[in-house]
Amino acid sequence: MSLYSFAQNSSKAVVAGKVVAANGEALAGVTVMLQNTSHGAITNDKGEYEINSVAEGSYTLVARFLGFETFEESITVSGSEKLSINITLKDASLELGAVEVVGKSESQLLREQPYAVAAIRTKSLYNSSANAKEVLNRVSGVRVMEEGGLGSNLKFTLNGFSGDQVKFFLDGIPMDNFGSSLSLNNIPVNTIDRIEVYKGVVPVWLGTDALGGAVNIITNKKNNFLDASYSIGSFNTHRVSINGANTNAETGFTFRGNANYNYSDNNYKVFVPIRENNNIVDSANVERFHDRYRSGTVKLEAGFVDKSFADNLLLGIIASANDQQVQTGATMNTVYGGIVRNSESIIPSLKWNKENVFVEGLNMSFFNSYSNIKSEVIDTLRGVTYNWLGDTTYTPGSNNGELSRTYTTLTDNEFSSQFNAGYTINTKHSLAFNYAYSYFHREAFDTENPDNVENQFPKSIRKQVIGLAYKLDVSPKWSTTFFGKAYLLKAETSKQFDFGQTTQRTEAVTSNKDNFGYGVASTYFLLSDLQLKASYEHTYRMPWANEIFGDGLFTQDNPDLGPEQSDNLNVGAAYGFRMQQDHQFNVEGSFIYREAKDLIYQVVKVSSPVTNYDNLAETRVLGVEASASYEWKNLLRLGGNITYQNITDQADSIYNESYTNTGYQKNFQKGFRLPNTPYFFANANAGVTFPEVVGSGSTLNFNYYFSFVEQYFLSWAELGSRDSKKVIPRQTSHDVELSLSLNEGKYNVSVECRNLASARLYDRYYLQKPGRAFYLKLRFAL
Repeated sequence: MSLYSFAQNSSKAVVAGKVVAANGEALAGVTVMLQNTSHGAITNDKGEYEINSVAEGSYTLVARFLGFETFEESITVSGSEKLSINITLKDASLELGAVEVVGKSESQLLREQPYAVAAIRTKSLYNSSANAKEVLNRVSGVRVMEEGGLGSNLKFTLNGFSGDQVKFFLDGIPMDNFGSSLSLNNIPVNTIDRIEVYKGVVPVWLGTDALGGAVNIITNKKNNFLDASYSIGSFNTHRVSINGANTNAETGFTFRGNANYNYSDNNYKVFVPIRENNNIVDSANVERFHDRYRSGTVKLEAGFVDKSFADNLLLGIIASANDQQVQTGATMNTVYGGIVRNSESIIPSLKWNKENVFVEGLNMSFFNSYSNIKSEVIDTLRGVTYNWLGDTTYTPGSNNGELSRTYTTLTDNEFSSQFNAGYTINTKHSLAFNYAYSYFHREAFDTENPDNVENQFPKSIRKQVIGLAYKLDVSPKWSTTFFGKAYLLKAETSKQFDFGQTTQRTEAVTSNKDNFGYGVASTYFLLSDLQLKASYEHTYRMPWANEIFGDGLFTQDNPDLGPEQSDNLNVGAAYGFRMQQDHQFNVEGSFIYREAKDLIYQVVKVSSPVTNYDNLAETRVLGVEASASYEWKNLLRLGGNITYQNITDQADSIYNESYTNTGYQKNFQKGFRLPNTPYFFANANAGVTFPEVVGSGSTLNFNYYFSFVEQYFLSWAELGSRDSKKVIPRQTSHDVELSLSLNEGKYNVSVECRNLASARLYDRYYLQKPGRAFYLKLRFAL
């Protein structure tokens, strides 16, 4: 050892350089070593390393960093030279069903929490024309039911819960009142780093009253990057996305933003009945003629990062707008040729967060936003009705609109604030506190009916959620979190009394609700790669704006709507193992149990385009879901998942309010499955990667996606005769993608075909979705 040491010191050779990621970002904390020696270094915050006193000879230079492939290169050192070796590390990724795990990345750490949660990494999808909706639709337990093509209304279901029962967040910020121009089908995948899906139990820090889960969309947080794309496709669809950031390493000043634009005629063909004078005379495949959609969004943030006063201090603003022609209502029995709706949103915000505030282990974050959203519903054609051929029928002298003759302007204002604090007492004990406050106010005015009494009453909701959690890490294998939440709601609206009687009137009503929830979540690693999870929560959700007040068009108001509550239980396990280093297998499964009271659901009438929300006294969800995946050398990927969820009405009696028979009556729906909700569905995927196909740094990817949904009833199964029951049929669909990346992902082109077999696909209310569609996408990334 003495001779070896002397030889090192006498040569005084140096190996130095810089370590960066594939996108050029400097990597700090990378371990760089000469294999089988004691010589090594760790990169600084600029990604630089320097290994001194290297003896003359041949070595293998090795660089390792969590989440990246190991780098190895043979080098020869002579004399006292300074050898410069720059290193580029490539991402190391493997796919687990709907979960892509990147080393001990944030996604992996998230999955190791005791909550039932899926973390979907989207990096591998950046060349796809998919948006957040398509990505989520491939997750076990999730169905995103849409009413048509691009920009259509969505119904998100998660383990049997849907609508506002599942809350959405953008970077932890509630999306309750972002407006229709900023929704799942408007967020391009290029802007998303990952999507977190909490199933059932929701952690305290999100500060929400979700009943059945939450979805948190995390956007790209890199300090310096640029990503721009343009796609064109069937039905005259165009989508543009530009997002990026620039950060000064010395001052910490950062400016980041993204912009996207979406347009589609949505003129795909549908198979529909043709009516003449309210009589069905034929059925035919016809082209939708009044379904154009366009939207645009700009999101900008500026501030400071990595400073003594804040890890992040950002002022931001979101500006978005959309306009949409309306082709149908809640069903396809009625078709429209003149109804339109549009929306404009301005949302300024302030974010601040800091770790180790005042004392070591105390972390705080604060968020404020103000939303101003103006939306219009326009139905001003008088005495005109359309059929699916676009033919019109005129009724002379009629002042009726196609639905209700209205030009309603809804002005929604919401202030939202959220504060989080977490304190790590020691390695085994930690606390978390959250306080979330929101105030929503709506003003409505109808120029076609300026004396509308309901529009003259206040419409407001004030909501507070307070949460406290305690985490106990018994050992590196076992972690448990206990938590409690308080929910406070005050709603002001109006209600009509004594309909049809001489005392009929509309009066202002106020509702105050206070509820308390609690829960526990625990995880245990039976083996290093075998994780067991269990979580339980007794929770509440307060009704939100559109559920109580309606949307001014197809959704009617219900001032009597009450809060819903649920007991949620999740039990699951995940296991991953590797064979011969090249074969990675992963399996995951969970059991779901839900007991919900006063469940808020959307009432669908087959013959009516109008819906409303109501409470179901008691419901039960029993379900299982499972996923499996296989990967070989990062070149071949196979995966799939399956979900079964039996959602049934469990109330013995229901309250019926009528003029002749008001009171509780036997519930003939007891034991029947909740209508208009899929109960059995599955997804599968396969992918092949061909590296270096057209030169160094090039990659060719092929992906295939399969979806299956079993048939389900549109309305309650016990209603109507066997032959007249409305059923949404069994459905299968196939999507394929082919993408080529050049220059380490700098230049990208992809082609995609959705619904390859052009099957008739239906989702919500038996509304038909597009048939076969093709898309071309060009993308540039730095």
